[in-house]
Amino acid sequence: YSYITEDQHKVETSKKAELNAFKVAYFELDSLQENYVYYKEIRDILTKKDQQNTEKLNKIKSNYLNKLKEYQQKGPSMTQNQQSEYQQALGKLQNDYSETEQSLGQEMQAESAEKLQAVKMAIQDFLKTYCAAKGFAFVFASNESDYLYYKDTVRDITPDVVKGLNEAYQKTKIK
Repeated sequence: YSYITEDQHKVETSKKAELNAFKVAYFELDSLQENYVYYKEIRDILTKKDQQNTEKLNKIKSNYLNKLKEYQQKGPSMTQNQQSEYQQALGKLQNDYSETEQSLGQEMQAESAEKLQAVKMAIQDFLKTYCAAKGFAFVFASNESDYLYYKDTVRDITPDVVKGLNEAYQKTKIK
């Protein structure tokens, strides 16, 4: 049998209370996305890549429309062999467009996921250190469409998070 003294009981109760008394904070995700330099750079890279992909697809589409227009103008005066060649060329351009669109879409999705995961990891790494220093047990990201119905602004750590993330990012850029 184990006998617990009154002092040991108080220590155990105190530890349990300490574990149950956790601090919670949140940061505004929209503000972070607008002010975190690394996130903005990633967003700009992805936007630029998306524009380049759109330009590639527009070029293929333009080639297709030009070939179609040429076919329609020459159509009545072409031989059956020439018409067949144009139809094959048009079919190839349509296939090229579809394949390129699918390929670029998959590449873009994979790259976006990879880069945004890197941003998330940077935020999590920063928050591990920040929360250990400040004593937070949980930190939530909040935005307009979340299910947090009430947020005490005293617990808003957005400015600290943005400042700390930008400082950490600047250190990585200097190296």
